[in-house]
Amino acid sequence: MIHKFYILQIIFAMFLLNFQLFSAPQKTVRQKNISNNSYFDLAQLMHLNGVYFRDHKNGSVVSGRNFNCSFLKKKRQIIFNGRRVELCFAPVYDGATPWISVTDWYKTLRILFYPSTVPEHRIYTIMLDMGHGGSDPGAMGIFSKEKNITLSLGRKVAGILRSYGFRVVMTRNSDIYIPLTMVGKLQQRSKSDLFISIHVNSASNRNISGIETYCLTPSGVASSNGGKIDKKVYNGNRFDSNNFFLAWNIQQAILNRTKAVDRGVKRARFAVLRDLNAPGVLIETGFISNRAEEKLLNDRSYQDKLAMAIAEGIISYARAIRKRK
Repeated sequence: MIHKFYILQIIFAMFLLNFQLFSAPQKTVRQKNISNNSYFDLAQLMHLNGVYFRDHKNGSVVSGRNFNCSFLKKKRQIIFNGRRVELCFAPVYDGATPWISVTDWYKTLRILFYPSTVPEHRIYTIMLDMGHGGSDPGAMGIFSKEKNITLSLGRKVAGILRSYGFRVVMTRNSDIYIPLTMVGKLQQRSKSDLFISIHVNSASNRNISGIETYCLTPSGVASSNGGKIDKKVYNGNRFDSNNFFLAWNIQQAILNRTKAVDRGVKRARFAVLRDLNAPGVLIETGFISNRAEEKLLNDRSYQDKLAMAIAEGIISYARAIRKRK
């Protein structure tokens, strides 16, 4: 009986720990307002949840059983398990004490540290949006156009997802133009459970390369690539946690397969993401302005690899959502 009693005590203690972490950390962790935003004491938050925390001159390190996360002073970026993730706000240091925004705890960090906190939902129908088309060529390379690359990639991703039993709908399956304002409406009509928009990047600096995956910027946050803070709540913001977790899974799968330059999981208020009735992301699969990457993006075997990676990221997300059951 004594042995069982101690076991019950341990289980109850673990329950309380999880309750503090998942349900109401704001009631147990020091919190204060900085520049009109609410922040948690990161060190105390991690200590309360049994996670290793260490300060260093350039920032802080948090380590759990399955993760390692580095926070960089004055930078709106973390390195999580060796991968780049853009935060909503840079950590603020009050002397030696690091403070992390409450928004980032719920919209970014808790999702990465404890994926089981991401809301469940069914995943049967997936919409693929192949960027640009018809009269809109998208980004232009030396010998190719974005609209052709995205269409080819989208067809390959669709075939793979269908082979896994998913129903796939496409915003286009030929060289036609779909206005950006129509994409959200098409997703709503399709009643898809996920939305994936496939694009190709471009930059004036032709040396820039790499892959980045975007989810919708939360309300009250400036997008990763700049701009003003927007407090408007878009329809797609209902899925902020799932949006980020989907983007994270897809970005990791792509990097694992392609070994491309990691430009991170980022946030933006792209028109195709604002009006969704389901979690969604936009993938920038490489830079057509970079000669080497343009060549890769038009290579059939590399497209196969990239398409498989995108599908793997979607499947990984779907399995993570279902696994907890």
